[in-house]
Amino acid sequence: MKSLIMILVLAVGASALGCGGEKKAGGGGAAAGAGGATADSGGGGGGPRITKFRFGSGTDPNGIVTNEMEKFRPEETPSVSFEVKNVPAKSQVKAVWNDSSKKKISEEVKAPGSGGAVTFQFKGSPTVPEGDYVVEFFYGDPEPAPGKWTFLGTKSFHVGQKGP
Repeated sequence: MKSLIMILVLAVGASALGCGGEKKAGGGGAAAGAGGATADSGGGGGGPRITKFRFGSGTDPNGIVTNEMEKFRPEETPSVSFEVKNVPAKSQVKAVWNDSSKKKISEEVKAPGSGGAVTFQFKGSPTVPEGDYVVEFFYGDPEPAPGKWTFLGTKSFHVGQKGP
């Protein structure tokens, strides 16, 4: 019975992660797993997903990340912009920024804008300690608090000296 439950958990997790992958700087491909939030695959799909995912530094007046990257200098502000699709009406989106030991640094909840657009920035700036970090994305109804949040994906990044 435990193996059947484990298979179901893995299948559900794989299908959730299969809805997208990490969008690499320079337009790389989609990759599912602990490092990836979903990228726009162009497919319709009926389940909740993230599209138009951009992760980097700096945003334009519409809140869209302008300089995609995964490695930041301590004085740079990691930012993420994306659209969330197929979530229940009145859903909110939450970003939780953690260090490599999963210690929460900051958390922010926003209502998606037009077309499901949302932008988050790491609140540890302007001087972020060097190290590895991960941001997790969820959607849900924050009322009544604390609400039930459903996982959308993650994105790993590094703060420190940039390589050549």
